[in-house]
Amino acid sequence: MAALVDQLVLATVSGEQTGELVQRLNQDGFYVTVIDSRGGLLDERTSTLLIGLNRDRQPQLLDRLRSECRTRRRLIPAQLETPLASAQTLMIEAETGGAILYVFDVERFEQL
Repeated sequence: MAALVDQLVLATVSGEQTGELVQRLNQDGFYVTVIDSRGGLLDERTSTLLIGLNRDRQPQLLDRLRSECRTRRRLIPAQLETPLASAQTLMIEAETGGAILYVFDVERFEQL
C-alpha cells in the first residue's frame, strides 16, 4: 500500500547543491523529482525539487533542507555596460545558495 501523500513541497535550490541534497533526501526516505532550470539575478543553474510527503514528516524534511542548503557569500562580476567596465571587471559580493520553499496541501494523490 502506498504511503499517504497529503503535501507537496517545491524547493528551488542551487544547482551545485542538488546532487548531494537529493542523495540525502533519498537516504531519509523522501522521493524527489528534479527539474533543472536556470535564472535569477546571477543567471545560475538551479533545480526545483518536487517532494510529495505526509505532513507528519514535514519537520524532518525542513530540517534536512536547512542543513544542506546553507547560504554563502561570494564575489561575482558586476554586469555593467559602461566603457570603464571593459577595462577592469568590477566584483560585487552576493549571497548565493539557500532554498526557496513552497508547501501545498494535496487534495488527491494517486499512484498509477
